[in-house]
Amino acid sequence: MIVQNQLGCIYLMVMLFSMLAAGVVTSSENEDEYLTQKDIILEKSYHGLIRENETLVEITPLIKVDEEKICNFHILKKPYHEIPFEIELSNNLGILKARRTLNCEKRKSYHFEIVAIYCDGTPSNTANVHITVIDINEYAPTFLEPSYVTEVDEGRLYNEILRVEASDKDCTPLFGDVCKYEILNNDEPFSIDNEGSIKNTEPLSHKASHNHILSVVAYDCAMKESAAIMVSIKVRRVCETKFLGMPERIDYTSGSTESVQLFPNAHLDLCDISCKNGGLAIHASIALKTKHISFGCDRDITNCTSSQKMKDLLPHGAEWTKELSYDEGSEPIFHFDGSTGVVVPNTVIDHYDFSTRAFSILTMFRHSSQGVANKHVKEHIVCSADDHKMNRHHMALFVRNCRLIFLLRKNFNEGDLNIFSPAEWRWKIPEVCDNEWHHYVLNVEDTAKVSLFIDGVRFENSIEDHHSNPEVIDDWPLHAAHGVNTSLAIGACYQSLENRLKHGFNGDISEVKVALNGILTNEDIKCGTTCAEHLLSPKPIKNKNSDSLNVQIQANIQMSEIYIEGQTKHDVEQLMRKIQYINIKHNPTVGRRNIEVRTTLTCGNESSLRLPPIETYIMVNEPIAPLGIDNGVGSASLETSDQDPQMDSTKISISGTSNMLVSYQEIKLGVHILDKIYIDSLSKNSGKDERKNHLDSCSVVVFPSLNPDHEDIQIDGDESLSSTMDIKTNINKDGVEMIGKDTIQNYLNVLRSLVYSNKKPAYYLNRVFKLSCAQLSSQYKSAEYTLTLTVLHPKQTLFKSANLPTSSALSNGNALGNTNTETTYHQKSGSISDNDNQATDSKIYSYSLLHTNDVQEPKSHIHSFVHRAEGSHLTMLIILVSVFLAVLLCGVSIARLKNNQKYSERHQPCPKIVDDGLVWDDSALTITINPMQTDGASEDSSESENSDSEDEEALKDGFAHINQLEWDNTNIFQQ
Repeated sequence: MIVQNQLGCIYLMVMLFSMLAAGVVTSSENEDEYLTQKDIILEKSYHGLIRENETLVEITPLIKVDEEKICNFHILKKPYHEIPFEIELSNNLGILKARRTLNCEKRKSYHFEIVAIYCDGTPSNTANVHITVIDINEYAPTFLEPSYVTEVDEGRLYNEILRVEASDKDCTPLFGDVCKYEILNNDEPFSIDNEGSIKNTEPLSHKASHNHILSVVAYDCAMKESAAIMVSIKVRRVCETKFLGMPERIDYTSGSTESVQLFPNAHLDLCDISCKNGGLAIHASIALKTKHISFGCDRDITNCTSSQKMKDLLPHGAEWTKELSYDEGSEPIFHFDGSTGVVVPNTVIDHYDFSTRAFSILTMFRHSSQGVANKHVKEHIVCSADDHKMNRHHMALFVRNCRLIFLLRKNFNEGDLNIFSPAEWRWKIPEVCDNEWHHYVLNVEDTAKVSLFIDGVRFENSIEDHHSNPEVIDDWPLHAAHGVNTSLAIGACYQSLENRLKHGFNGDISEVKVALNGILTNEDIKCGTTCAEHLLSPKPIKNKNSDSLNVQIQANIQMSEIYIEGQTKHDVEQLMRKIQYINIKHNPTVGRRNIEVRTTLTCGNESSLRLPPIETYIMVNEPIAPLGIDNGVGSASLETSDQDPQMDSTKISISGTSNMLVSYQEIKLGVHILDKIYIDSLSKNSGKDERKNHLDSCSVVVFPSLNPDHEDIQIDGDESLSSTMDIKTNINKDGVEMIGKDTIQNYLNVLRSLVYSNKKPAYYLNRVFKLSCAQLSSQYKSAEYTLTLTVLHPKQTLFKSANLPTSSALSNGNALGNTNTETTYHQKSGSISDNDNQATDSKIYSYSLLHTNDVQEPKSHIHSFVHRAEGSHLTMLIILVSVFLAVLLCGVSIARLKNNQKYSERHQPCPKIVDDGLVWDDSALTITINPMQTDGASEDSSESENSDSEDEEALKDGFAHINQLEWDNTNIFQQ
């Protein structure tokens, strides 16, 4: 029993100890679970964003806690690191704030740890916090230098002149990087890229501006603009080696037969150029350009003896040439179209056998390859063929495939019929088809010796073309044909079997002459081709230290080009100053002759330096002589003074509008300056002379000269308008030169097509255009017709006009303001058509010049202020101001009445205005209310206006209802 009791006690103790052990373990597990829940109250890390100008941090994710357990937060500070933040508990959230505003430029981010404190004082687990400071664009870019100054040479284009640089203090690329640079003054010829590199867009000129001041700004990538800095670019003058003192224009009076110096003040600026071993050579060439004159230059053949011994086969005024189309003058021009030609009468040349005797053919013609589709067609200049039964060609000069071909066949009785002999010569020369005038002479001594002279120079073939140019074709003699004679034709060849002219010439022929029983000498040939106008070479200058010549002077045969070579600047300058121009023709062609000067510098065997070419011109003016002048307003005419009272006195009359008023928009787009002119050739005894309906030249002189930068004269429409005629047009800054014999109508077509435009009309108040024309090689010349083009400068729009003035008002206005009845102004009787009664703006303009002549109002402005010729400008100004006040007061009165009551078709008299003694009679002034006018019309009218005046806009807003009024001012100025 005792043992059992002991065992029971042991068992009970074991059970007790096991129970106690189990209780301890359970308590320890519960305590660990509680501690784990306290440690994970915070996330492992938090990320926050804060702007520079704010203090609240935007935390992701939110710091959420339970206020029943958590009572506070702590920031774990690290040594040597400032943590400018604080955290507080609010509504179960941890709110993180900055104690002050932060600066991204000083520090962009912050890192620290936080813990939550339980209400029993125990801390929670720690959490990492990473805060980034967001940059704001608080700084503008600033340049590294307060200003920039540099120098460049004139006349050059630089890839980079200088580079400006700016920086930005902001910490992010968006706000802290400079992305763009800009030049504020856009009128300067410079550009800048995004890297700050400045370069010029055109060559600079020290004469135009010696210093360019630019205003430059920089932008960050958010386009925040910096303060402007000054960039000064100075232009260094670069000495340019060239001739100085060269005139732009040289005047020469025709008929004076005196020479004129071309470059009396010539000076060569070498800019310290020198050769290392000496031996500087200066080459200068002076060329006279006269290709645009009728025959390449003015010729004088009055003293040529060859004309006395030659037969003229194409005389002007002969019975057999009167049906041909021609231009009159001292040397007439006959036009052939391939289907026309003439047969020379036997009384001139009676069946001449050209194969038996020596002879010469002289002709001058102009031919182009464009007129004939088939280049292998024969175009005869002169032809001797059978007069009946057969079509054999005995002698001929013709053009085929741009070759000049001469045919000469032997007769049957001049040798063995079975022996070949030269019968055809074919010259391949460019002059035949270059559409220029050339002088040709054929000297035929016999069938074995034929010589060709072109413009006075004997044709010599090259070594390569010795056997092929000319190409000589042999042929048998002609077979016998008894009773058959020859017929000589010009411009075609007579085909007897078809009884018509065939193989016609397509071009212009001035003359065809033959010398029988002999040939022309070299002197005769040169006399017919020598130009009456040419240059005069200076005399050589001898070196003072030796007898050898220090310079060389050469000239071509025509004396149109002079070559000078010298070793010193002084010698070349002295020779240039002595070069002269002369024209010995009695009636030279009036107009322009271009001069071109080219200079080259050479040092021994080194490379040469070409100086800029110089272009000037000689203006051959009309002779100064007592001539009868018939001038009128808006017209110009000039008669020939002739001693023979039986001869008709011819007059070239130019009429048209003397004044033209244009607006800014019209002159920018271009205006036809001479579209209202008329040219007539009249004779006192017989009225209009149909034979003299051609002109030789016309010139339009502009004063002052055009500025090529923004002024221009062009031919409207087809650019080849004058190319299809015989008129050659040259447009330059001094005006327009037209030369060439053509009909008056063709000259009018070109003149009326001239369009003048000005991109900057505010620079000039007016332009003067002077037109003059000449006829019959300047035998008959017109006086200058003057057109004044005035630019209208807009001030402000006063009111709108719903209807145009009636025709009676226009007539009264013209009667008051114009005393000239000769000026052409066409207007049909009666009122203006309804189509013209469009709503049009009326403007006041400031006139630079007031004329008493009839003026042409621009189409877009129909309101005209009529003034008396005897009235002064002050009186006109007072009248205009009074009228404006009267109209304004009437409009205000009617507007107030309309607001009080509705009415239709009612007349209100305007109140009388007394201004400094001026009493207006308004009995004839009425105001008509148009109830049919809709608002749509007013809107359309307002849309057509274009004004930059702020006063005008205010006037529109304040008195918009006045647009419904129609003003009847037809008798406003009648007495």
